[in-house]
Parts: sequence; C-alpha cells; structure tokens
Amino acid sequence: MRRLLTFALVALLSACSTPALRPDTVRSDVREITDLAEIAPALAESRARTLLVLDIDDTLLTSDAFFGSDAWYAWQKTLAADDPGKVPCLFDVIALNYEAGTQHPTQPDGPTRINALPVDKLLLTSRGANYRGGTLRTLHENGYALPAMLGGRSDGLIWDFRKSSDSRPVRVVYDQGLFMTTGQDKGRTLLELLGRLRLHYDRVLLVDDGQANIDAMRAALRSAGIDYLGLHYTRVDKTPDPAAGRAGWQHWRTLLEANYPQRLQEMEQGKCGS
Repeated sequence: MRRLLTFALVALLSACSTPALRPDTVRSDVREITDLAEIAPALAESRARTLLVLDIDDTLLTSDAFFGSDAWYAWQKTLAADDPGKVPCLFDVIALNYEAGTQHPTQPDGPTRINALPVDKLLLTSRGANYRGGTLRTLHENGYALPAMLGGRSDGLIWDFRKSSDSRPVRVVYDQGLFMTTGQDKGRTLLELLGRLRLHYDRVLLVDDGQANIDAMRAALRSAGIDYLGLHYTRVDKTPDPAAGRAGWQHWRTLLEANYPQRLQEMEQGKCGS
C-alpha cells in the first residue's frame, strides 16, 4: 500500500510539473492564394479537428461597382474632409449600400466549392449586425449556403465584446452560421465565441483577403495554443477608382436630397446613426 501511495504521489507531482502548451510549439503558417480551389487540399494536410473560417467581402463575394466596395471603404479612409468624394456618416452610407447594392462571387465556382466542403464552417465578417439583412440576401442570391451552427446549436448568440476592460462595448452577433463582428479583432472574437459555445478545435484555417485579419487571427490562436493556417486570398483587384467613388456619392446625395432632405442634412451635420 505504501508503495502504491508513493507511486501515486510521484505521478501527481509529475503531472503538475508538466509544462503547459507553449505558443512557440503551435504550428502557424500563412500562404497567399488566388483560387478558392486551394482550400480543400489545405484542409486535407492535417487530420486535426479543424474549423474553416471564411471572410465574405472580397473573399466569397465582391461588389459589382467600386462605390460601396471593400476597396472604396479603404479609399474613404484616405480622403481629406473636404474631398467631394468623402461621405458623411460613413457607416450609415455603407448600410445603404449593403441594402441597395449588388455583389457577385469572387470566382464563378466559388459557391459550389465552398458549399461542398464537409467540415465545420463559420462565416466571419467585419460587417456590423445592422447589415445582416443585406448580407443574408446577397449570400443567398449568389448561391452560398449558410453553414450549420457550430456545436449543433439551434439558437444564436449576441453579446457586447470589449477589446479591453476599459474599452467601449461593441455588439457582435452569431446566428445562422454567420458571425458579424462589427470591425473587431477577428482572432479574439473567434476565441470568445468558441468559449461561449464551449467548443475546442485543434486547428483553424482562415481564408481572408485582409492581411490585418490574417495577422490578428494568427496572433490570437498562437496565444491560445491552437494550430493555424491563414490563406491570404488576393484574387480581387483593390485598385481605387476615385472618379467612380466621387460620382457614386453624388448620385446618392442627389437621391437623398430629393427624397429624404432632412436625413441628408442630419448626416452632413454629423448626426450619424451608426
């Protein structure tokens, strides 16, 4: 009996002294791709339990016109306040664009390829929850099936995410396989979602056109001890079209002035809803 107790004590102490998984032992890689066909072989490289995370804008879908596109949004942030193409209440105008604008798949076979992948999937977008209606409509119109909810969950989740204890809360929503993060860090919001769902994956594969998102996910998963492969999708040309951008806003402004002059006046006074 004494020998058994001694053995048990040694085993217990050994277990306690075993080091936790260190971030530098985690497999983490980033590659550039131009074809969604490269996702399937990348998934097959590992037998680990993998979650496939897919961005939407300029990854699955891209805008038919420059105005309202992801590239237009990036261009907007470079404009001076007095530039004729600079829109007031940017996120309000983005909401109008998502409702009225049209998009198409980044490649013709994109929906078929993505829908056929037999793995746990999550659509993760920086779009805010108030853009949900237009987002669901555009995905459906272009043939993308919404992924099954992770963990077999039937209802969605909504909560206020804080990037730090003293930061402003930002509403994020996960429902119908679509996680809308309102511009927050994709890596940290994903980890918080998985924590709330009580799910663990050994590996995450992210497909995203944004280098910042690829890097943020890599940093978050490395800290969490989760293997990671980021596929940086660069197929979509992001060259700005300033003439189209300025003309697009003037067209919207004319429409608002004719039909909703008070709303236009409020926007130009900085009274934004988003």
